[in-house]
Amino acid sequence: MNIGRDINFLRLRKIFPGIFTGVFGFWISAGIAFFILLVLLFVRIFPLSHQYASAYKDNEDLSMALEKYAIKKDLYNDAWIESAKQESELYNKEIEKCRSFLKEKDDRLEAIFSREDAKKGLIKIEDEALWKNEYVKRVSALLTKLATNTIAVTEDALPFQNWGQDIPSWDTILPAQKRFWILEAIVNATLNKTGITKLEKITFRESSPSYDPSFAQLYTVIPITIKVELPADCIQFLLRDILKSDIPFVIEGITILSTDKVLNPGTLMGNEDNHASNPVIDVTIDAYVIDYKT
Repeated sequence: MNIGRDINFLRLRKIFPGIFTGVFGFWISAGIAFFILLVLLFVRIFPLSHQYASAYKDNEDLSMALEKYAIKKDLYNDAWIESAKQESELYNKEIEKCRSFLKEKDDRLEAIFSREDAKKGLIKIEDEALWKNEYVKRVSALLTKLATNTIAVTEDALPFQNWGQDIPSWDTILPAQKRFWILEAIVNATLNKTGITKLEKITFRESSPSYDPSFAQLYTVIPITIKVELPADCIQFLLRDILKSDIPFVIEGITILSTDKVLNPGTLMGNEDNHASNPVIDVTIDAYVIDYKT
């Protein structure tokens, strides 16, 4: 029975060969077309759908931002923008004033001894030996000023450098130069009718408890301690003269100790009309000098 069916099927293929060939070709064509569609889907359409989705999300985010901006009461119009520009210019001018002020303060601390040249005028000393000679002369001049004054000075009160016969290098000269300017400023403040009766000790410290090292890129500090003896009501004059000097001092703390001394009536600040007794106190001032990185 199956043989008969096969024979009939073979007869049909012989009778209608184009039908079977056409059906087979159709399925091959359909498969190829389906494969091409799959390739297009994954190569072109699928990536484009991601791009469209991303663009849609970006548009939604932008729309939300614009909606939030639109409901604000204050809109940045031309008048507001012009006002903001003027405010920015004023701010920048004030910043420049601050920079100029700090640079002026730092220039004094960074200065090097100068000498008079017949042809060039005042020039900076660049020779180590010449600098040392100038240092010794200026230290001698300051000590002479103190000696001719009525202020008592204890031995080794001023920590000036003493190299003996050696010639210092610039690595040593630069910090010594800054310390000289600091000591000179303190001596000048001491001699400026601040009422000081005794200069006891000036010490350069290694560190400052109030300095924040995170500001090291902007400035460092030179810590210092000043011990003096003066009438109780004259401390304000000493602090005033220290803070108004060309050197940028910052007062960290003040310690006051009483003594058994009393200033003779009529001798305070050279005022003969002052007849009230004035107790003498020991004052220790902890301070530091700002060394700007300009």
